[in-house]
Amino acid sequence: MEFVIPKKNLLECLNHFQSVVEKRNTIPILSNIRISTVEQNNELEVTATDLALELTEKLAADIKSAGGITLPSQLFFDIVRKAPENSNISIKKDEKTDFVYISFGESKFSVPSLPVDDFPVMDINQLDTTIEIESDSIKDLIDNCKFCMGLDESRQYLNGIFLHLSKNLISTVATDGHRLSKSSLTKDFQVEFDGIIIPKKTVFEVSKILEEYDGKIILNFSKTRLKILLGKLKIITKLINSSFPDYESVIPKTNDQIMIVDCKSFSESIDRVSTISNEKFRTVKFDVTNNFCVVSSFGNEKSLGTEKVKVEYNGPDFSINFNSRYVLDVLNIIKDGNVKFYFSKDTAPTILESPSLKNTLFLIMQMRA
Repeated sequence: MEFVIPKKNLLECLNHFQSVVEKRNTIPILSNIRISTVEQNNELEVTATDLALELTEKLAADIKSAGGITLPSQLFFDIVRKAPENSNISIKKDEKTDFVYISFGESKFSVPSLPVDDFPVMDINQLDTTIEIESDSIKDLIDNCKFCMGLDESRQYLNGIFLHLSKNLISTVATDGHRLSKSSLTKDFQVEFDGIIIPKKTVFEVSKILEEYDGKIILNFSKTRLKILLGKLKIITKLINSSFPDYESVIPKTNDQIMIVDCKSFSESIDRVSTISNEKFRTVKFDVTNNFCVVSSFGNEKSLGTEKVKVEYNGPDFSINFNSRYVLDVLNIIKDGNVKFYFSKDTAPTILESPSLKNTLFLIMQMRA
């Protein structure tokens, strides 16, 4: 196998693979990426996998002879990254020794490779459901929810995003048990499916790729596998084989104490006051009265920070405690405009919504005083 490719094109491609390949692998081949030629095309196909997630990208190259190789991902990336700008990189495999020679300018490297036939390929048989969606739509659905994904290894079903279709609404939901986010989009897909849980690592990889991709995305999936096509990129992932909780039952229907406040200035107030809070609990307290909210936080050695914020609120006075990071995470998603807090008279979770994010709601559990 032999090919020549511009550094810029190869580096852009390899950038997509660095977080897919696990740095420490007990299976040596999983530390490698596979590069193979595409039949009847002057294209390469580059693949990385960790057995649960597989990423493949096609890119144009000047192919001298067909074949396939595997190369240590991190080492290959570092060599390409340090090559001079605008250089052409030549890669050739010695079929007798299994060494791969990488050269550009006056530089030449020899890198050992592992047999390409040992590289694992994920099974994608019987992906019976297909939907097509615009990249900016799926990006919003993911980005509005991903920060709420769980971390608890004993509750795997929370460690991802739940994607499901209800009538003509496609929705994403994520929760870690303390907070929840739900984002929906009106679209008639002409299909029905119960829902799938996309693992956290896949969510982050897709989100990262969507930052630079603009166009249509095709999702093919079954109960156990998901294939995502983004132009010349293909992602195949295992899905979390579990049932997502009945999240609708925890969204309060009677929160009638509504506070409206400017998102940006309120976020800055909470951020300032929470500086003093205990690192472990990050507690902030809201004392809400007619058209004012006093934000306060207690720290070590009886230290205290407070700030009075003008809000729109007419109702009974009340106090409520939150983890400041949970509130700030939501306000950082909303960014601009007003945000509505729907409080409850009892211990029900608080709902946050904003006109700037239609069909999206956030839910935060209150903390005990």
